Amino acid sequence: MSLRDRLRMHFQAQKKPTPASESPAGGAETPLPGFICREKEKGAYLYRRKVYPLEKRMGLYSLGELRGSPLGASPLWPEGVEERAVEDLLFFDTETTGLGTGAGNLIFLYGIGYYREDSFIVEHFFLPRVEGEPALLEDFLELVSSFPVVVSYNGKAFDWNQLKTRTTVHRLPWVEEKVHCDLLYPSRRLWREQLPSCRLQEVEAARLGVKRLNDVPGQLAPTLYFDYLKGGDPAKMDGVFRHNEQDVLSLVSLWIHLNYLSIGKIQPTHPAESLALGNWWRERDPERALARFSQIHTRPDLPLRYRREAFRGASSLLKGKGEWEAALQLWMTWMEEDRLNPEPCVELSKLFEHRTGEVNRAYRMAQEAKGRLLKRKRRGQGNCGRELDALNHRLRRLEEKRIHCLF
Repeated sequence: MSLRDRLRMHFQAQKKPTPASESPAGGAETPLPGFICREKEKGAYLYRRKVYPLEKRMGLYSLGELRGSPLGASPLWPEGVEERAVEDLLFFDTETTGLGTGAGNLIFLYGIGYYREDSFIVEHFFLPRVEGEPALLEDFLELVSSFPVVVSYNGKAFDWNQLKTRTTVHRLPWVEEKVHCDLLYPSRRLWREQLPSCRLQEVEAARLGVKRLNDVPGQLAPTLYFDYLKGGDPAKMDGVFRHNEQDVLSLVSLWIHLNYLSIGKIQPTHPAESLALGNWWRERDPERALARFSQIHTRPDLPLRYRREAFRGASSLLKGKGEWEAALQLWMTWMEEDRLNPEPCVELSKLFEHRTGEVNRAYRMAQEAKGRLLKRKRRGQGNCGRELDALNHRLRRLEEKRIHCLF
């Protein structure tokens, strides 16, 4: 039986009227350490609040380090984040009854974290009975509305959309749109080649120094929640709460790590990281981007595929800045070290034709590019048809220019 079917059966069972003198199984009064029951006209839910000192460490970093790290220093975050204070960030994670994105998927636990004065607050909103969802959502959305920036891990595609779906189901007013920083995307660009996966637990173990002890895997959370609803041992839910709390704290640690990596406070450990950082810095600080690319293309010991991308990125920046002599030298080096790649030859042909007026050199470079393409074609390395057509067109034009130069 699927989770959705089990949830539907549970909803139907709970529609039966309960006498006022009776306590519903798995209800709000079920003892859960640290939680209090919040009863409202629309229902009841359980709430917990924890306060952590900024000295608390999560692996390599302490919570207080984000306060001392300027939010606008990194190119990773969307426009507008640089104008915000650390108190404007809401770290957000949920636990749900499944991985679907439709109305049949219930969020039973909301975990959030935020900075206030000299501490970091973690709050949990837990749904002990499905009837209490409107009450929980009302209070949760009111709290969320005060934060302009949401920080999540895969929240754009899942958690935040699920919150919006549940809000729509109960016809509650949606909060104003937020600046959303989803840390999954920079993590993928940095580490997808190096880690078995980019699940948050993989990233925190490999990069943040976080070691979870006796962690309840996220995929077990729905099963434990259904057992709780049926009147099972409420103590088993403690592992779900600890898992979610660690997710929230790890978001803080990951933000700090990404910030430090992007501004150079810590150094990349893999060429893919340097390339990603160079690409992020291209618009905001070309000099810093050039430095990142140079860390790769100047190292002949690194695999050519990384150096090729670094050559491409660095020469493109030099070309955009009009630094033609530096670009020329870089293309020449690239051409010598990447002997089957026509790209640097094409760029040199353009330079000689349009910048220096050296038609014969431009023609020779175009011929060299065509020869490389033909070698790649013979080796079965991709479809070169369009590139060959473009080069043949360039060669015909240059041939005409050469003839005119003779008279």
